[in-house]
Amino acid sequence: MKVWAISDLHLNFGGPDRRDDLSLKRREQALRVEREWRAVVAPDDLVLLPGDISMARNHRDVQPDLAWIDRLPGRKIFSPGNHDAWFGKVLGIRRFLRRSQFAVNGDSLHFGDVVVCGSRSYPADDETEPLRKKEDSLLFDLRMALLRATTHRDIIRQKGKSFGIPVNVQLYVLWHHPPFNRYGIPSRAAETLAEHEVDVCVYGHLHAISQWGRSPQGLHDNVRYYCVAADAVGFRPLRVDNSIEPTMLPF
Repeated sequence: MKVWAISDLHLNFGGPDRRDDLSLKRREQALRVEREWRAVVAPDDLVLLPGDISMARNHRDVQPDLAWIDRLPGRKIFSPGNHDAWFGKVLGIRRFLRRSQFAVNGDSLHFGDVVVCGSRSYPADDETEPLRKKEDSLLFDLRMALLRATTHRDIIRQKGKSFGIPVNVQLYVLWHHPPFNRYGIPSRAAETLAEHEVDVCVYGHLHAISQWGRSPQGLHDNVRYYCVAADAVGFRPLRVDNSIEPTMLPF
């Protein structure tokens, strides 16, 4: 089983059938993503999608987008981004997802020796008073997700130990915004990931080379970071499991 990641698909198949440049661009990008996705992802692989999956405003309008994703190979794990207005309470979301789709938001799931968690993120560069007040709540959700994830990880390790089999459990976190500010300084979210010994964090949100080209990636405090915004990865899911070593960049 390989683990891939891609974000910021900004699908809108359930929206008005407009012919403006933005609508046409999104449809062209979706076709490109489908082609690239099918070229690399196998049916048993995991694909992490950390946010901005759909521009739909509600559960009804998101259905065509979910149906499109369902037709692609692999098991897909969603977490919310700033544009995912349709993404409410995770228990409600899970009721209408397809069989190949899963969701995390303040909690975690596990697939064999892979544990996945995530929650709604916040922009590290926003220092306005309203955001500061909301940040504590979002960090609480992240910590709850990590508490559940590390519990999953410990249980899997213990089961392996009881059978005399060492298990290398990998913990992946989906976090939509970059967990570093524009100067590469870690946010409190990044510090929290390091405290909980996370293996990999995937994020997106960035749509210009001037943004993703400067965004920290690679190993920091023993956590590997990948920017997987569709634009940044050439619209092809990026492999993020242990067999691929990240580029080491100064932070």
